[in-house]
Amino acid sequence: MGKTTREIVGEKVDAIIEELNKTLADEWLAYMQYTLAASLVTAPQVEKELKEIAAEELEHAEELTARIVQLGGKPLVDPKQFYEKTNCGYEVPTEDNIKVLKDAISAEGCAIEAYDKVSKLTKDSDPVTYQLMLHILEEEEEHEEKFETLLEYLSRCQKTG
Repeated sequence: MGKTTREIVGEKVDAIIEELNKTLADEWLAYMQYTLAASLVTAPQVEKELKEIAAEELEHAEELTARIVQLGGKPLVDPKQFYEKTNCGYEVPTEDNIKVLKDAISAEGCAIEAYDKVSKLTKDSDPVTYQLMLHILEEEEEHEEKFETLLEYLSRCQKTG
């Protein structure tokens, strides 16, 4: 990390890196969960949404990794650490479209809370990380909304079908 960046971020740098690694673990686990769920679910629209959002979760992992390195930290590289550091955990995917969506909604809600926490931590000390948190937070909110809309649709279909 550059000397000036470290000076700007100041004494919070280690705490920020720690929180970024927790969100990195969340993103990797979400990517795995959604990718594997997409291969199991039976509703094509659920499969499509899971694949699209999984790709965005992978993008978030890449963005977080780059920022951790910029801050002079070491990103989590051992998948075993994902389970130790995660904020949001991992739900084993099933063929049940409704359960998969409920699990995804829960994961997205947790991610929103995690990014909100990091945004508050970085707001006044690390403007670059703060902007990244706002960017990812916005996308996580969109993911939650997409999953909720799809769950509502499938629930209505089950009632009428």
